[in-house]
Amino acid sequence: METNNLKSLDGGTINSAINENVNDFTRVMNQVDNNIEKTEMRTEDMQPDKNGKDKNGQTAETQVLTPGNSHVEKGEEEYCFPTVEELLCREREDILSLRRLPYTDIDYATYNWSVTQGCFKLSPGCKHCYAQVIAENQSKRSDTRRFKDGFKPGFNEGLLYTPLHDTRKGIVFVSPLGDFGHADITDEQRRAAIEVIQADETKVFLILTKRPETLVQLFENIPVPSNCLLGVSVESEAYLSRMDTLRKIASDNLVVSFAPLLGGMKDINFDRFVWVLIEGEATRPMGNARMVRTEWIQSIIEQAESAPIPPAIYVKQLGNNVDGMVKSKAQHGYLVKGVSYRQYPQVIRTILKNTDEELEKMNMQQKKDKEMKKERSTTKKTTTAGTGTEAEALSHVIPLSKVVKEGAKKGKVNNLYGTWVVEGEVTVIAGDTNAGKSSVTYQMGLDAASGKNTLGFPAPVKPVVDEVVYIDTELSITQLGQRFGGITISDRMKYIDATAWDLEKILSEIETIAKEWNKKKVLFILDSITVAATGSITAKVAKELMKRLKLICGRYNVTVITLMHTRKRDKSKPIEMQDLAGSAKL
Repeated sequence: METNNLKSLDGGTINSAINENVNDFTRVMNQVDNNIEKTEMRTEDMQPDKNGKDKNGQTAETQVLTPGNSHVEKGEEEYCFPTVEELLCREREDILSLRRLPYTDIDYATYNWSVTQGCFKLSPGCKHCYAQVIAENQSKRSDTRRFKDGFKPGFNEGLLYTPLHDTRKGIVFVSPLGDFGHADITDEQRRAAIEVIQADETKVFLILTKRPETLVQLFENIPVPSNCLLGVSVESEAYLSRMDTLRKIASDNLVVSFAPLLGGMKDINFDRFVWVLIEGEATRPMGNARMVRTEWIQSIIEQAESAPIPPAIYVKQLGNNVDGMVKSKAQHGYLVKGVSYRQYPQVIRTILKNTDEELEKMNMQQKKDKEMKKERSTTKKTTTAGTGTEAEALSHVIPLSKVVKEGAKKGKVNNLYGTWVVEGEVTVIAGDTNAGKSSVTYQMGLDAASGKNTLGFPAPVKPVVDEVVYIDTELSITQLGQRFGGITISDRMKYIDATAWDLEKILSEIETIAKEWNKKKVLFILDSITVAATGSITAKVAKELMKRLKLICGRYNVTVITLMHTRKRDKSKPIEMQDLAGSAKL
């Protein structure tokens, strides 16, 4: 076998070929990095003409190589696996994609690996296929190459070795814009991808398909890599047989994805399934989404939890249409009757050496990084000051007139209660112990949720918030019942028992809720920071607290009222700033 060419898929032969490709990949990429300023990685600079010259008339440093006899035979057809140097002769978009796996928008995964793409609709779950919409939209662009054939299934040879060059750990979702098990993808191509998975010890790979029979055929003669999870998508009870088909594969790391969940299911056999993924349908426009019932989700969870070996359960989203109520997927969130199911199977925790909480934090951080990168990209595109590197360096410098104009469009600042609780800001209410701060603030929350004016302050005449979240660090449920039992409480008023939480846990919870309800107007009442804080409220603690709260308010446009006790003082005199702990920073 010639160096760098995948000529055979026999046992260790392909592994040595992969190693050769990785070594050659690193060598060539280092060469590219050294020349990147000169070439700028442009296709016209890299591709030689028929005389071997580039556009400047110079001899091209990188020549287009012919595939030679690098191929896998399949009857009368043959498929040529490219060498790394061949791949580097392609367009800039392809070259950059070789270097790192892109982040995914899928909550339970970290990266995407689009080694295959495209599909044809097979069952009702495919009706609103998001991948097809993306493909069709991109195929209309004149500058696209990836979806030039629309959503026709295909193998992306240029991305075959990407995971091996990307040394970051994480969960990789395989073929997010297609079905890895589609018949138009050959077993040779699938097997090449599996060998890459086998060679990558830093990641866990997740493959989902609606065509498990092709995976059964693929793994008849080759083992399933220990870091590879095989899964099927099941949208309704009529397709539970896909789980039985997948069970024919000799693997104990099977996954089932009930997505989109379109009906209730009984007698589910979870034998050898280690992960259950659940999500309701989300569409654009959201009114097209088919309904998911909470009882369907709850039934699956109960069956999974009662299995002889209970699988991990991950509810990604409830979708747009929950029990007939249509909202954004962010508004519906992912909590099932107030409970979060975001569990990862033991195989993932073992390989990646992370807990459920650490994996969730890692995956969510990737989404934040992606969103921030997208925001920076948008800012660069809309900035007109300077050109080239100057424009990039000064992308944050924009005309004040533009900012003022945008601000004017948003109208006046809204007062949520009286003239001192302002929408999108933090309000601190301080007073002596037992002065009635909790009672007054609790009633303010009820007024903001219901539109009443119980206290007589200048107040809303209609509900001005969608949700009020009362975070209690002091009172027991019995005390709450005694204190507020005779008051009519709006359904908009929510309660969190934070009596056992520290300040960091509370701030984290506020940010989580604010993110999930990012389309809603939310008022948080924290009663109180004095009790929640470990130790005294020093100036340093107060500064960090206000910084965090203001950041959350600004990022998610939520409002926070927080209560604070005064220090021991002479109560015959009015409260002064010096009576407040950390007052200068507050």
